[in-house]
Amino acid sequence: MPHRLPLLGLVLVGMFIALLARAGTPATPDEAKALAEKAAAHMREVGPEKAIADFMRADGGYVDRELFVVVYGPDNKILTGYGVPVLIGKDATKLKDVEGKPFGQEIIDLAKTKGSGWVDYRMTNAVTKKVAEKTSWVIRVGDYVVFVGAFKN
Repeated sequence: MPHRLPLLGLVLVGMFIALLARAGTPATPDEAKALAEKAAAHMREVGPEKAIADFMRADGGYVDRELFVVVYGPDNKILTGYGVPVLIGKDATKLKDVEGKPFGQEIIDLAKTKGSGWVDYRMTNAVTKKVAEKTSWVIRVGDYVVFVGAFKN
């Protein structure tokens, strides 16, 4: 038994190092899609009110590095946006990227016509402070639109 203690310590140190490495790694579009799918399933399971509250909590399981869930309501108002709370309550149809592309409307249109898919647009990356291409996986959940975006590397 005493000889297992150093092994356990090494395993715990290895896990800690792996967590630190992940924290510094930018999220990928595949991870954004997985989080959006998880969020959509959660919304279907518990309903919009509870899901939206969960999406806005740092410890709710729906914030991962720079990934967070955004929800547009049936009236196209932005209901969540952990990473950009200043946009909550705004009309999503008015959102434009740094080049003037109306990506908010494109997200709504894709959700209504196809049910799910990718929307690309250009935004300032809060980490690098540089304009970069971002892609969001969009899913219609009833009358709501759920999406998560990641910068392309």
